[in-house]
Amino acid sequence: MFLLGHTCWSYLFSRATGRELNVSLPAYLALLSGILPDFDIYFQPYIAHHTYTHSLLVVVPVAIVLTYFFGRLGFAFSVGILSHLLGDSLVGTIPILYPLLPNYDVGLNLGIPGVADTILEIGAFALVLIYAYFNGDYKLVLKPSRESLLLGIPLFAFVTLTLLFAGDRSIPLVAFAFSRRALTVITLGHILLSGILALGAVQGFRWYLGKGRLKRTITGDVSPVQPPT
Repeated sequence: MFLLGHTCWSYLFSRATGRELNVSLPAYLALLSGILPDFDIYFQPYIAHHTYTHSLLVVVPVAIVLTYFFGRLGFAFSVGILSHLLGDSLVGTIPILYPLLPNYDVGLNLGIPGVADTILEIGAFALVLIYAYFNGDYKLVLKPSRESLLLGIPLFAFVTLTLLFAGDRSIPLVAFAFSRRALTVITLGHILLSGILALGAVQGFRWYLGKGRLKRTITGDVSPVQPPT
């Protein structure tokens, strides 16, 4: 599954889990959790992509540790991480017991890109827009706030992982992104989601600038007026 689907499904699963557990998982963490297993791309060639971070032998202990230290918040975040493995196992396969059984892959292997993958990715994106409207997260891209600024974190990961993955495999990104109808649709989804996150980050930057002006006003940090000579 592409980053679009991972980001959107993790948001849906982790935010819904948090709601059931009466804990508010911030939107940026809900979006970020689903792409964490792909962070192995940052460490190539030292860690091969789609190996350790896509294995239950690694991810489940991480989820247990997060839940132990952060309670319900950690559990909701962990659900987002686990949704990554679910997504990849639907459209492809995952090395579920790596490195104990490095050649044992499981999954439905529905195909990527393909009809099923496109429906899963774009469908998740549409559901995110609906869910964000009803839970109020849409305000993060309309009003300046601290949490809006934090949307820059999943945006940075979203963009850099895409560029690094394409660069590592010498993929002509633009040509590949529009080479097939399914890829074109998914690419447009990536662009729209990136734009939404960027807009939120801009609102967060506005909040930061406003906070600085407010602080200077409260402390009276203004340039002194020179007396006439």
